[in-house]
Amino acid sequence: MNMKEAFVSVFLKWNNFSGRACRSEFWYFCLAITLISIVLTIVEYSTGMMDPVTMFGPVSFLFNILVIIPSISVTSRRMQDRGISGWWQLSYITLIGLLVIIILCMLPAKEDENKWGKNPLLDL
Repeated sequence: MNMKEAFVSVFLKWNNFSGRACRSEFWYFCLAITLISIVLTIVEYSTGMMDPVTMFGPVSFLFNILVIIPSISVTSRRMQDRGISGWWQLSYITLIGLLVIIILCMLPAKEDENKWGKNPLLDL
C-alpha cells in the first residue's frame, strides 16, 4: 500500500472502528497528515495567518478537526491488528500510554486471523 492508497483508505473507512489495519496503512497515513500539517503551517506562517500564541492558523485548526476521527479509527484498527482492543487509546491520557501505543503500532500483526478479522495483508 502506498501513501495515496493509505490516505484514501483511511478516509473511506473513517467510521469503521472494527477490523484491522496493516502497518503500511497506518504509518503512511501518519506520514501524509504530518507532511500536510507542515505545509499548512509554513503557508500560514508566511501569510501571517498563524496566531503567535497558539501556533495554529485557521486552516491548520480545520485540518486537525477533520483528521481526528479518521486518526482514532485507523489507530483502533491498527491496535486490533495486533490483537489488542482499540480502547487502549484511552491510555493517551498518560505520557507512558502514548509511548506504549506508538510502540504497539510499530509491531507486526500477531496472528493471521483474530476476533477482529483476517489479516489485511493476506487479502493482497
